[in-house]
Amino acid sequence: MTDKATVEIFRAGKWQPAATIKPDAIDEGHNGHCRLEYCSDYAFEHIATTVAQAAGVSCRYPVDFALHDENNWPAFLLDILPNGAGREHWLKRLDISDGASADWPLLVNGAAFPPGNLRIREAFEARTAGLFAPTATGEIVSIEKHPGFSINDIYERQEHFIEYAYQNGAQTGGASDVQGVAPKFLMVMDHADMWHAEGVLDDTDIASHWLIKFPRGTTVDDRKILCNEAAYMSVAAKLGLKVHADLGWNSDTLLIPRFDRVISHNGTVTRIGMESLCSLAGITKYGIEYGGTPSHNTLCVAIARYATYPEKELLEYIKRDIVNVVMGNKDNHPRNTAVYRYEDGSVELTPLFDFAPMYLDPTGIARVCRWEGDLEHGGIPIWNRVIDALPVATPQEHIRDKLHEFAKHLEQLPKIMETAGVDSDIIDFRARAIEEHAMQLHALNGS
Repeated sequence: MTDKATVEIFRAGKWQPAATIKPDAIDEGHNGHCRLEYCSDYAFEHIATTVAQAAGVSCRYPVDFALHDENNWPAFLLDILPNGAGREHWLKRLDISDGASADWPLLVNGAAFPPGNLRIREAFEARTAGLFAPTATGEIVSIEKHPGFSINDIYERQEHFIEYAYQNGAQTGGASDVQGVAPKFLMVMDHADMWHAEGVLDDTDIASHWLIKFPRGTTVDDRKILCNEAAYMSVAAKLGLKVHADLGWNSDTLLIPRFDRVISHNGTVTRIGMESLCSLAGITKYGIEYGGTPSHNTLCVAIARYATYPEKELLEYIKRDIVNVVMGNKDNHPRNTAVYRYEDGSVELTPLFDFAPMYLDPTGIARVCRWEGDLEHGGIPIWNRVIDALPVATPQEHIRDKLHEFAKHLEQLPKIMETAGVDSDIIDFRARAIEEHAMQLHALNGS
């Protein structure tokens, strides 16, 4: 196994070797000492101050000639390191035990096709050459000649589709938007409406990119959560939050159009850079290791520092948290929010994702990410205090006015939820929280 990895970046329409990662103690995993260094050719081409930030592998690492000697892996690597259901998949596939020592083999094998515009070259090269896989009828063919699967094969959890997805590593290779425990698959659809694993087809053969999501368990509530995720996204759009596209729900399967891929009229694919708020804030640990999930305040500081238009993004971020609270999306951890990193250097929040009635989760989920100190009481934010605690130079009165206006939308939320198809018992259960927080927002200007 290699002791050094190359981070490649998709920029200017092609994959380029951008930086190298060398851990000193592989067995310590992401908690171990690590060195990050930009490749000399890439650094020479992108060292100018006008492009160094935009061309970096992370907002926190503009292109330079320095050797970054870090006590832990750089935070952006945790975005592409397989985790959740994807981690379980790769542990089984590599036949290794979980733990810190698994991090490196997971990175150099499982980070070939993460969302965003980064990948590990060694993982891409580690794909099995001459791989054969079953078709929907059970015929074994080479991946290059595989016809793909119909959407009904996917809906039916067809056994040959599951085997194909396993062999190709389609089950969540990692990254901020596919880290959870629900089974998820990164798939593409070809021009004949047949479905293939991410990374199998040439870009010109791809018609669209998708994340396919199954319920995380077998209970009624597991299905109910996923079923209502599509309706919740429609509600978010009606509330004016940043949303990419409608989600599709059919046969206990959620079809999510990906927003980190753009296909041009001539068939070329642009991969948009993405970075989780954990990475943006430099969090090099997972929640329990960190001592708990970082606070909203910490994340707001990161947004204010790196976003092209901080006020706009902070307002969007607070609105999302308001809606998370009133609609019961308790799984609001900072890897469930990310920023785009465009090639021109602009940075903004990506569209909303993983927005669902997670209060229904049978395992019981407390609100994950919170505001510090007395900005929350028993998990209930005090929005006036939240605004007062925003980073220095934030136009607090303008944000206060905008949230006061948002109260009018919040008052209409039960009707919006009904129209969007949210289950009636969820609407009834969330009614009190909606009313209470609408009242809080109304009071922001003293009315």
